[in-house]
Amino acid sequence: MTSTTISLHLSPARQFAWADAVRDIRDGALAAARLVVTFSGCSALLLAAVLLLNEGARSTLMSAFRVPSMLATAPAMEPVEEAVAPVGTAAETPTAAVDPQQKHVVQYLSRRYRVAEEATRMLVSAAFQIGKESKLDPLLILSVVAIESSLNPFAESAMGAQGLMQVMTRVHAERFEPHGGHLAALDPIANMKVGSAILNDLINRGGSVERGLQLYVGAGNLPDDGGYGARVLGERARLALASTGKVDAAIAAGRTATAASEQKPASTAESSAPAIQPVSSPPAGTLTEETVRERAV
Repeated sequence: MTSTTISLHLSPARQFAWADAVRDIRDGALAAARLVVTFSGCSALLLAAVLLLNEGARSTLMSAFRVPSMLATAPAMEPVEEAVAPVGTAAETPTAAVDPQQKHVVQYLSRRYRVAEEATRMLVSAAFQIGKESKLDPLLILSVVAIESSLNPFAESAMGAQGLMQVMTRVHAERFEPHGGHLAALDPIANMKVGSAILNDLINRGGSVERGLQLYVGAGNLPDDGGYGARVLGERARLALASTGKVDAAIAAGRTATAASEQKPASTAESSAPAIQPVSSPPAGTLTEETVRERAV
């Protein structure tokens, strides 16, 4: 006889007993499961409370997860570490002047010419780096930049002189090739490098800073440079003063010099020599054909 046949022959009382037994087993299993879940939840809450209240245990747990976390994020950092700045851009030079001397020069130029301090810091840092590489006075470089363009990297004269140091781009196109071509003339760092190289060549050719500045402004064949060299060297003296920490005194001296130049009347010698007059007082950044010839070194 099969089990089905046997179950059919059980009495109704026995069938009810089996059903009660199965129901009791099921209810017991559910109760045990609830007990396990309740115990697990209470244990988790107890552990969380211990971690919150016990700094040592919390530190141990955090240290256990720190290494995998760092390993997981390491690949994402590789492209940043391997990034290379393009040639001829401002990224070639440090963006912060950590030297106290440079810091004071930045403050002077930023306030004197109303240029953002971050941009000024970049220019000052670049000038010191260029001066170190070319053995040229960085304050002289910054003085020429200030007189020629007032720290405006996009300045351009009627004769085509461009950038911070008002370089004749069409004359010195080959000098800009290593920096990316003629458009690099408006890159502040490239312009300072090329302009400083030209100035350095002219100083060596002329035998003195004064003669080099006269050649730089294009007055090499004239009796004088119309005061250009005096303005540059005057600005250099104020930069030197500011570099010692006397920024306010340097700014006051600059304002005095500007006011004096604006109030200076035309001399009788200038009025009696009209042929020299247009060249004897060239505004900053203005070039003549003579300037083009002199800067084509």
